[in-house]
Amino acid sequence: GKTGKTTGIRWLAEKTLLNGTPLLMADLDTTNDTFSRYIEKVARPPEAIDPAMSLKWLDRLLQHSLTQKISALIDLGGGDTTLRRLAVELPDLVALFEAQGFAVVLFHTVGPQEEDLSPLATLQGLGLKPTASAIILNEAMVDVGETRDMAFARILRHSALRHAISEGAVPVFMPRLLAAQPVEIRRLKFHDAVAGKTGRADTPLGPFDRARVRLWLEAMDANFAGVSSWLP
Repeated sequence: GKTGKTTGIRWLAEKTLLNGTPLLMADLDTTNDTFSRYIEKVARPPEAIDPAMSLKWLDRLLQHSLTQKISALIDLGGGDTTLRRLAVELPDLVALFEAQGFAVVLFHTVGPQEEDLSPLATLQGLGLKPTASAIILNEAMVDVGETRDMAFARILRHSALRHAISEGAVPVFMPRLLAAQPVEIRRLKFHDAVAGKTGRADTPLGPFDRARVRLWLEAMDANFAGVSSWLP
């Protein structure tokens, strides 16, 4: 929780859609439906669905992605077991996608706490080796008075993270969005916030907050430049 996953995937979705790229989007995080509330046309399984049906739902979505040759962007909760079960059932899952010309890219969002690496370590234990992966280090979780290097020093030494990097994973810092609350209150897309749209409020963000969001978007583009070719 609070690792910045939803902020990261909202940014990924916006950037892809702004480029005009066709995209299937799905929200499988049963504890947080923020992704599907901010971005239109995000598919979400029924809330009462059991784990077995959730796996079938994801199975159908991925097969549709393959047959239609459309990239998919999927939000998985940190405690979600759907991908893990699929990896057990289909050990050659990544190879299946690559044979169809697709890349399997995983973005893991983490804060400075070692337990944030648990989903990554679990997938490593199952032998899942994606085509590419990034470890997104969320600076919003850094305590006041700490530098990001101080805050993340421990997990950057963690065996799971070191193993991921040795396998080609790229660590990327996600800057803190200082105007996050006014954006969320209005339920705005980031680019709409900069453009002065009002969302669910009567007024747009003020000029200072619009500038904060604009600077954050510029920093995101700069920080993610090294992995931009992995985006749909």
